[in-house]
Amino acid sequence: MAENPTYNPHFVSPDDPEYRAFQGRMRDRRPSRGGPRAAGEFMGGLAEQCVQHWLKKFVPLQEERILTYEQRNRHTGRMTRFYRELDGVWCIDSESLCLFEMKFTFPENMERGVGISQLNKNRDLLFIDPKWKYILRRMVYIAEETERVTVLDNLPALEPNDENTELGVIWVLPSDVEAAAKELEIELPENWLAPESREGHLEAVDRPEWEAYLETTNALPPEDAEGEGEVTEPILAEIDPNSPMAQALKKWKQDE
Repeated sequence: MAENPTYNPHFVSPDDPEYRAFQGRMRDRRPSRGGPRAAGEFMGGLAEQCVQHWLKKFVPLQEERILTYEQRNRHTGRMTRFYRELDGVWCIDSESLCLFEMKFTFPENMERGVGISQLNKNRDLLFIDPKWKYILRRMVYIAEETERVTVLDNLPALEPNDENTELGVIWVLPSDVEAAAKELEIELPENWLAPESREGHLEAVDRPEWEAYLETTNALPPEDAEGEGEVTEPILAEIDPNSPMAQALKKWKQDE
């Protein structure tokens, strides 16, 4: 089945007013149920902040890391805005990006390259903009040196500031996470490395991302969704009918 046409992929910051407003709506529609999954997501969020702080010592991560884009439904003509939160974006130069996807998870998930589907999707969306010629992808995992595993087909372990290799893994030591937490004045739980701290990420491994949005009026039907099963999922929002994009669509439909 042909995909819906996609337009205007670009980055906004996490404090973008429209993005914040839609986050609020999604929280109202999806209240936390608690339990292991919520606990795992909370712990993963703390670890992510620490890893971002650590990465910034090597590369200048940009503030704008929320990827937003618009799609036109082939059947209804309705324009829908999507948001995808990226864990890290390094703009190497005017035509090159490096995308980071951080995972605080189990060795078996690292072995199968958890996070690569998100990286691939984000890369493909960004390549719609012809100004991007090179987009590098990095999976970032937390593990002791003795606990590192072979990822996919032996992907190379890279330095954080590698700007040549297309795809690879960055390993972060738990001690580096703890040092970053201290600098950020974040208090990590004593058992933050224990398996139960990561349970939230194991529970959702094969869950299609569209399932979380069945109750929203603008959610795509399953045949149009990309089932990546990741914790971070797109947020949908209807395009303002008075926006330039909507007006252009209206004119196009009239001329069709």
